[in-house]
Amino acid sequence: MPKVWLNGRLVEEAEASIPLRDTGLLHAAGVFTTMRAYGGRVFRLTDHLARLRQSCQALLIPLTYSDEALIQAARELLADSDLSDARLRLTVTRGLSRPDPLHGTRLDPNIFLTAARLEPYPAEYYQRGMSVIVLDEQKLNPYDVQAGHKTLNYLSRLEALRSASLRGCGEALWFNVHNYLQSGSICNVFVVKNGRLITPPTPQDLHDLTLARAIPYPKSATLPGITRKVVLELAAADGIEVSLAAIDINQLLEADEVFLTNSVMQVMPVCRIERRNVGAEAPGPLTRRLASLYEQAVRDG
Repeated sequence: MPKVWLNGRLVEEAEASIPLRDTGLLHAAGVFTTMRAYGGRVFRLTDHLARLRQSCQALLIPLTYSDEALIQAARELLADSDLSDARLRLTVTRGLSRPDPLHGTRLDPNIFLTAARLEPYPAEYYQRGMSVIVLDEQKLNPYDVQAGHKTLNYLSRLEALRSASLRGCGEALWFNVHNYLQSGSICNVFVVKNGRLITPPTPQDLHDLTLARAIPYPKSATLPGITRKVVLELAAADGIEVSLAAIDINQLLEADEVFLTNSVMQVMPVCRIERRNVGAEAPGPLTRRLASLYEQAVRDG
């Protein structure tokens, strides 16, 4: 029977529970990160924890365990589950909210880590490229306090994925309220034009005033994905020109290459945007190059 790491100890998953009044359940008040383990080792675990901790601080969610304790929890869970290649999810809720005579409110968070055998995307997606849809009615609001954070409020993204699936596609691309590309439902988006790699800036990127002045919208809803970060590092080290820039629908449709990134899919080529082909309707050379570099980074640990 699988186990879960819950508030400091391993318990049977079927017996694990959190209180009915947990604010993560009542208000979707919580954050999470999804990670991938290779050979029993979580790739870029410290980066995942750093982003999670930043989100907790921004959204006033207590994270009461140190990075060292969470790293050890991942090791214990993978070993106990006898998993080598796995998908992990670390979730932090705001927990119970109680009146406190001294501080006004006391939060007792719940923190849990789950692991499951990895179920990779179909090989055909990497060979022929994924098809995606563009969302017309739903827009990301960069002015929302949750923008740029991986929160438990995920229903709209799951509905977008369902809509994509019903149309024979694997992802749905989101634009912000200003009609500029931000992300997929569960991934970051890159486009390639004339050999240049372009991706939307994150809220953290817009702290750079020079960059912020060049972006036609004041705030971003783009998640600072860990795989995105690795791809940007690899591209810079390989001499690939990189640009953080606003991308509108015309620039997306006219791209030479498009690909998606997250920890599970890694580097996923996109060869069709609804009925429109991307480039030659095959994974492009820069996409293939970055996918190879990413695989090497995974091997190097």
